[in-house]
Amino acid sequence: GFCLNRKQMFHLFLLFFVLLTNQHYVGCVDTFSVNVDWENVLITSRSTVTLQVVANPLLNPKTCPVADKCWQSLANLGADLVRYVPWFPYPKVGVAELNPPDEKAKTTSWNFVDIIPQLTAFMNATVMKGHTTIPNFSTQPTWMYDTKSWSYPENPNQSDFGYPRGVARANTTAHVAAYYGRLLKWLVKGWFVDEFGHNITGGPAYGDKMTHWEVFNEPEGCHGLDAMGYVKQYDAVVTSILDAIAPHKLQFVGLALQNRNLQWWETFLNASNHKAGIPRDYASFHFYANCRSRTDPTSYEAFFTKAHAFLQQELPPLVEARAKISPETKISCDEMGVILPADNDPKSPIPPPIYWNAASAMWAYLVGNMINMGVEILGESQLAGSPPIPSYGIPDPQFPSVSMLNWTTGEGNARYWTLKLLLDHGPKIGDNMVSTDAENSTNTNQHFCSVVNGHYGYTSAELSCVDSDATISEIQFSAFGTPTGSCGNYKVNPKCNAKGVKDYVAARCIGQKRCSVLSYPTFGDPCHGTYKELVVQAKCSTGGGKGFPSAGPPAFYAQGWIAGAKKSVLLVNTKLDDVEVTLPTTGGTGGKIWIVDEATGWGPAREGNFQSNTPLRMSPFSVGVAVFDP
Repeated sequence: GFCLNRKQMFHLFLLFFVLLTNQHYVGCVDTFSVNVDWENVLITSRSTVTLQVVANPLLNPKTCPVADKCWQSLANLGADLVRYVPWFPYPKVGVAELNPPDEKAKTTSWNFVDIIPQLTAFMNATVMKGHTTIPNFSTQPTWMYDTKSWSYPENPNQSDFGYPRGVARANTTAHVAAYYGRLLKWLVKGWFVDEFGHNITGGPAYGDKMTHWEVFNEPEGCHGLDAMGYVKQYDAVVTSILDAIAPHKLQFVGLALQNRNLQWWETFLNASNHKAGIPRDYASFHFYANCRSRTDPTSYEAFFTKAHAFLQQELPPLVEARAKISPETKISCDEMGVILPADNDPKSPIPPPIYWNAASAMWAYLVGNMINMGVEILGESQLAGSPPIPSYGIPDPQFPSVSMLNWTTGEGNARYWTLKLLLDHGPKIGDNMVSTDAENSTNTNQHFCSVVNGHYGYTSAELSCVDSDATISEIQFSAFGTPTGSCGNYKVNPKCNAKGVKDYVAARCIGQKRCSVLSYPTFGDPCHGTYKELVVQAKCSTGGGKGFPSAGPPAFYAQGWIAGAKKSVLLVNTKLDDVEVTLPTTGGTGGKIWIVDEATGWGPAREGNFQSNTPLRMSPFSVGVAVFDP
């Protein structure tokens, strides 16, 4: 018979009314069986799910009518290790000394008037309610660098993405370190002494409520910094802060890398690059996915492709470097999200409601995987952003596609409610993550693929069968070079294709439950100067199989865990199609389920009941947590 899946239907009706009405048309539905081995513990979680808050005009209680509601939404989350970043586009909100000291008048420009409103609201919503935070006043005063201009907008709500400029002078590190020492003393103790010996008072004196501090944000190349230059400034800043706030102590977070550069990462982790005794409590980095279109939901599946490549290719070297160089240092991915094309173009269209579900599902997919890889902080980015809203005192866009709140009301979108779902019902530190897979019972062929991308390193393709008595029965495709296509539809590129690959892989793998094939130098170099891939498509004698690195994200993702006697499963639909999911009887006969999907809209997760072995329908990009009855 003839049937259309949701993606095909979307294309068919796109010109007429799908985007306008946001309606769904149900065609063929894939079915998945979730299998959980409750006895096979992968890792005991040491991860905290949280979020980033970036100071911006939507959160300014002096000018924005929904700011208070935004801050209340933050408080309602009850999250810990919440990151707060007053950053460079808004200098008056993030820099406390915008002009150099006046040597003749013996005066300074220290001013916290525009900093205090959002800082106070943030701290009231977090630490004053018993939660921990990681502040990061990431922007250094531009006048401390070799530049003739350190101008900034007079309007604190007006953005200036060109504020950081100039490269370091001989005395820049000393200036920057002294600046942060004074800033932290103002935050912790309520006062400091300026450059001319004057007492600056009136600080919040948060004392022991200040527990963490992150040094700079996305420093790669900023003000001409290289990896060792950053380490030197980090050491100087940390030393100055600890001297200023003594005997109070802080835990420090370093790097906040934008591009996850391994050389920067390893340089920071290496104790021999630092002064003796300098703490490296955390090292952090960021991840954002993207796609080709702001408004076409069929492009949103690319979020998971980007996330999958990050998980398989980029994150493992960072985790391995931590284990090898500085195992005591914790890892923080404190910015995770999606940035849509032309996000800061004021003329860009607002994405359809299902976008928020797609972005939230991608984050949940990352969370489940990254807990299993031992990443300690998993921060969704960011609480609030918006397009220009002149009536709210917001003249410029501030990454609206990254917002977790409805900028007209201050209430949560699907990204917010997915975080709330995981905070309330997701895995916690100390829970045991267990072996889980979601088998597509619609795929009768049951082929699976592994792809080693040489751009990220020529590692091995690893194949394994899921069923305990199954073996690899067929190598359907294998090539080393630049093959084209996707899993189930690969083709060799005759211009770059090593000989004998399929025969070699078949001889090594057929009849085995699992096997491993090294990509290089096993097959030589069929096209020098080009990054190559080892691609293997295989089939097992019964059931499905797994490839690592796998060819792409799963169509449906599941991850189980045990908290005491309670068994739970995270469920994520990564596709723009409905799916049916069956949960295993090994967890129990049924239980409670909470789901965030397009139907929940701007509201919290929908609570319901499920029965094991009874199909549960999940709509596109939905996220659920199922908790089995004891």
